[in-house]
Amino acid sequence: MTVAGLVDVLGAWWATFPAEAVPDGAIFGPHHVFSGALAVLFACWVVSDDLRRVEPVLTAAGALLALFGFAVTWRYYPETGALLTLLGAVVATVAPLVPGGTWSLYPLGWRALAVLGGLVVLDDAVSHAFGVWTPLDAGWMQYLAPVVS
Repeated sequence: MTVAGLVDVLGAWWATFPAEAVPDGAIFGPHHVFSGALAVLFACWVVSDDLRRVEPVLTAAGALLALFGFAVTWRYYPETGALLTLLGAVVATVAPLVPGGTWSLYPLGWRALAVLGGLVVLDDAVSHAFGVWTPLDAGWMQYLAPVVS
């Protein structure tokens, strides 16, 4: 592929990004980006007083960036909001997995909760930014939506 071809492909992709200008038509609807970010922040909060001067700041910052991108920015600047949400979700998910990083000093259960919460945020961010069907969406439609509706 030539450089011009790559530019054309990226331009076509960017013209349709994000897939939803306003996720599900309501930013503050029941999105699992909020519950995932709260799980990440809860894990960070619980371990924050365990060790002196060793805090999971990067993980918390990633979760807060995802929340800011989704709740505050996405509605007014969809591309920027989607990118901030995706970036924050990736940081919140990957930071606890870094070998020898801050999280290696904390109990595995809280580390697992932070990763799981990050994956939940990432699931919703990918779903709304790229318009793809994600595992939590599939579970919602198959198991929970028939009960709720």
